[in-house]
Amino acid sequence: MKQRAWLTAMLLCSIALAAKAANPDLRVGTTGDYPPFSFIDTQTGQYQGSDIDQARALAAALHRRLVFVPTRWGTLSADLSAGRFDIAMGGVSVNPQRAAQGVFTAAYLHDGKTPVVRCDEVARFQTLEQVNRPDVRLIVNPGGTNERFAHEHLSHADLRIFADNLTIFDEIVFKRADVMVTDAIEARLQQRLRPGLCAVHPEHPFDRTAKAYWLPAGSPLLPAVQRWLAGSMHRGEAGGRLQHWLAHDWRPAIAQTAALQHLLALIDERLSLMPEVARYKWNSGGAIEDLPREQALLQSVREQAVQRGLDADAVTQFFAAQIEASKVVQRELFAAWQGAGQGKFAQVVDLATQIRPRLDQLSPSLLDALAAVRLPVAASALPPLSFTDSSPAAAGVSVAPLVR
Repeated sequence: MKQRAWLTAMLLCSIALAAKAANPDLRVGTTGDYPPFSFIDTQTGQYQGSDIDQARALAAALHRRLVFVPTRWGTLSADLSAGRFDIAMGGVSVNPQRAAQGVFTAAYLHDGKTPVVRCDEVARFQTLEQVNRPDVRLIVNPGGTNERFAHEHLSHADLRIFADNLTIFDEIVFKRADVMVTDAIEARLQQRLRPGLCAVHPEHPFDRTAKAYWLPAGSPLLPAVQRWLAGSMHRGEAGGRLQHWLAHDWRPAIAQTAALQHLLALIDERLSLMPEVARYKWNSGGAIEDLPREQALLQSVREQAVQRGLDADAVTQFFAAQIEASKVVQRELFAAWQGAGQGKFAQVVDLATQIRPRLDQLSPSLLDALAAVRLPVAASALPPLSFTDSSPAAAGVSVAPLVR
């Protein structure tokens, strides 16, 4: 009896393992920054949007567990090639470069590029020729088809790259840029969300493109995905989900995400000063750790946190993490310089009169940014830090040890 029970248990285990092998996870790569298709709510860490709902329906149809894999427009192609996900969903446009790398499903939406401008300047930006001028401040998000279109058709404009796809339109609202050329569906959405912005002839875009789901070349999933998509479109599910999220009020979520992005930018700015701090200490022979100054900073921000109605313990832990991250950068630089036999640097920025005042100015800004991001933020919602040219990453320092 014991042997029979053991064999039964082993058989059930084998069946379970076989079922798991036959129905692996469905890994969906998505950027989470492109409403109405894909957006990550930084308050909950949950994805939402029309293609997110489509991904859930696809996973259910394939009897697979759905796993969202965060990606960015600038790394989407590399992530697909690396096999990080099974399918890319979230407003992905079809273009020849992507088609050569992978395989697209049938299109579920036809669209095209059109300008978004301040409403009082609609007449100024009707044609490509009017946009493609040196006196036009053209803003674009990096890595996607918007940037490619700008390079191919608008090379004479004053092109400005802006990394945050969610707050990029505010640059036009506040007159720091004149125009963005993007998908007509996004242009219409931003026109509704931001009074003062207008989509320029979205019914007659500059070109015609399609949106579809993108899989690696030779993916065995393609036939099943094609069948599911055809049924979804025939039953009106795909169109219904898109209309639902087009009508959704994205403004509160976008504002919260913008606040988080601002906080991350300030963290990035603080870390970008650390190579200069390290060079000064290297020349002067000073210690990396300055415990009295650290304790004074933590006590100061604790008092300021109380004044702002923030959790003093949480704020203290946050700033302690920034201090530790700063020391990690300095230690790695020191180790690299010692290994290379680095002598004193010819020119360094003075720590007391130039660097510390900048650090001191950042502390209240970080506190204000923390106050704006009051609600709990899931760790999975935090985008990766984007370092500037003067930052530790650019200086050849590994940023892997840095804590969020």
